[in-house]
Amino acid sequence: MPDGSEEDGPRMPVFADRVEFIREDGGHEVYREGKQTEAARERYNYIKSELDDGYLEDRINRVTDSETEVSVDVSQEHLDNIDAIVDAITSEKGRALSGLLCGQLTIKSIAPEQSVRLHKGSNSSAHFSWKEGLSMRTIDSNYIAPTLRDHDLLRVNRDGVMMTRSLAENYPYSRFYKANIRGAQEEWAEILSAVESENGPDPEELLDYLLLSFYNRGERAQEAYESVLSLVEEVTERGLTQRDVTRIISEHVSRSDHAARIFEVALHSLFQVKEDNSGLPLGYELKPLTQMRSANKKHGNIGDLEVVAQDAEGRPRIREAWDAKYGLRDLATEIKEVGDKLSNHPETETVGLITSEPVTANYDGIIEGIESRHDVDFQLIDFESFVRAQFEEAEDHLSPEAWIVAYAESLCQQRRDRAPIDEPTREWVESLGELLQFDS
Repeated sequence: MPDGSEEDGPRMPVFADRVEFIREDGGHEVYREGKQTEAARERYNYIKSELDDGYLEDRINRVTDSETEVSVDVSQEHLDNIDAIVDAITSEKGRALSGLLCGQLTIKSIAPEQSVRLHKGSNSSAHFSWKEGLSMRTIDSNYIAPTLRDHDLLRVNRDGVMMTRSLAENYPYSRFYKANIRGAQEEWAEILSAVESENGPDPEELLDYLLLSFYNRGERAQEAYESVLSLVEEVTERGLTQRDVTRIISEHVSRSDHAARIFEVALHSLFQVKEDNSGLPLGYELKPLTQMRSANKKHGNIGDLEVVAQDAEGRPRIREAWDAKYGLRDLATEIKEVGDKLSNHPETETVGLITSEPVTANYDGIIEGIESRHDVDFQLIDFESFVRAQFEEAEDHLSPEAWIVAYAESLCQQRRDRAPIDEPTREWVESLGELLQFDS
């Protein structure tokens, strides 16, 4: 007799020789017990050979290289689930579940046809086995856990996460899994359902995002962040001027890989402080920093930094927009692009480009044409001049100490609601720590 509900909706009837997983859409999968099939054995050997060749290490090196732009084109719902799994990691729980997910996404990335619900597979009748399953415990202990440990991404047992007894039940992994797994079990089950469904998300992109999340928000990262935020506290307690903070941030941006992105964070964090201290016009707010995987053009943004209000239909009305431009270049094309974007936002009052260095070329003609055509104030201004002007106009809405705190906390993944940064920030934070130690 099946052990399951007969009511409509997803369920998992259990039979003597099989388990069936019935989906919400009425479709179902059948998982049969028995000795591992030859096809499953071939998949298993192929997965091991790919891992022997450094598959997982290569992906880790790729996503943690700050010069590499990692594109993740999956729905925000899936990314939120991964965020929940990583954020649930503590010294007491969550490691095994997140390590298990890493192994499952690795397996699915290498062999998409392999079900990652079936975590046991053997040719021996003495051991429980799924016919189309494989030994995730062996893969984890030999490849996944050691690699995560070697790169200090997840501090798991040397024998792997599959030594955890709650992960060893003889049921397919799903929302109906019988054992209670400590951590974000519901979100983990949602990801499994997604990758096992037809036309589901690309498991490699989910794996990349998970690895990057380990790097940015795992235990090792949190230790680095706590150290840097402690240094920031020491520096701010001694008092800082606007020129002090501008110098520190400018130097940090210039010495960091992918400086253009940190330049955006520096400017956005400045306006975070204005917003926190009622420095924005009444009814307006700072739009969250656009993630690098989401281009401004795709989201209809004019710039990297926007002060907006919602209209009656929930659409953003832009009051001012600023685009960060790091490095010397011919800005004519960028200026024209901003002008083109204004056609979709005629309500914009102020727009501009903020450059890392003073601009020597003359763009007055292009700018005057845009101002006349769109009735907008267009500014082309360098970073130091922009910051100085903001402080001069801010009255009590800005403080140097609050700016360096907002900047550090943004890089330390402490403000993801306003600055969702998905690049490898740990390296940037460590370099900020070195700079602050020298400055203290």
